[in-house]
Amino acid sequence: MFAIGLTDHLEGPADQPSAEIFADVAELVSLADKLGVRFAWFAEHHQHAHRGHLPTPLLFALHLASQTKQIRLGAAIICLNLHHPLDVAEQAAVADLLSGGRMAVGFGSGSTPQEVELFGLPPEEEAARHARFEEALRSICAGWNNGTFLPGPCANLPGRCWVAVNSIGSARIAGALNFNMLFSHLRTSEQYRKYRSIYREAGGTGLVAANRPVFVGQDDASAWSEAEPALRILWRRFRDEGKIPADVPEPTSAADLCAHPINFIVGGPQSVARQLCQLRQQISFDVLNVELRWAGLTHEQVRASLRRLMEEVMPIVKHLA
Repeated sequence: MFAIGLTDHLEGPADQPSAEIFADVAELVSLADKLGVRFAWFAEHHQHAHRGHLPTPLLFALHLASQTKQIRLGAAIICLNLHHPLDVAEQAAVADLLSGGRMAVGFGSGSTPQEVELFGLPPEEEAARHARFEEALRSICAGWNNGTFLPGPCANLPGRCWVAVNSIGSARIAGALNFNMLFSHLRTSEQYRKYRSIYREAGGTGLVAANRPVFVGQDDASAWSEAEPALRILWRRFRDEGKIPADVPEPTSAADLCAHPINFIVGGPQSVARQLCQLRQQISFDVLNVELRWAGLTHEQVRASLRRLMEEVMPIVKHLA
């Protein structure tokens, strides 16, 4: 079996009040806590990059810690290249203490060119960026572990932290420092297997979290009917962003919209359970991070999808496992 986590980029149109998005996600996380979801992670974005409304994921995680009881909360990810590692370490330690040891902080080595420019930083080649990332992570862990930071975090915060892995270099860093490892939904099963192998070879023994967008309907027919508007919006967005070649025609079939790089899982409870089990057979993972909120889906549809995932899909997965 595997645990379920939520990843949310707190996306929305630029003219939508951020408070509305924060409230919707907070309500979803509160429901997830009651349903037994293990993790909730929030992305860091500045100036509406990737349509995100949240520049301070740790602050939001700490806010939600007061509204939940068990779910672990954190960032997926903190863009460490945009911050001084000492500042990040201190903020994470305080948040961990105030949440009673429920922080699960994810770190990443990069961010968008737009955000790098916003912070007045020069662009870096991947090797240099990874070297600086590893140095920053080592500094953070050293401060947490040797007691040089005041206040210090709760026990084993490094063991509850994660590294986002989207390349061979980041997989090696995650393994060498023995962080848990987060994957993006943009990656294929083959890439998952490759990065996991490199992570283990580098000494990583932590948890591995795969990621997929998921929508669970009452049955297959209604699921595809409800999800198709969101799938088409996402497919067009990916083409506009260059993730799908500009000359590729939009598929007429909703099912074809779910192919790589979107990698969306759609269906009724039985169908989604089978797809999750197939993914687990292709790449072993300990946590499945699901992304539930997408343009084209209402808040009520997202809430219903989460309920079906936890109350109907996961019992089937447990039985099949």
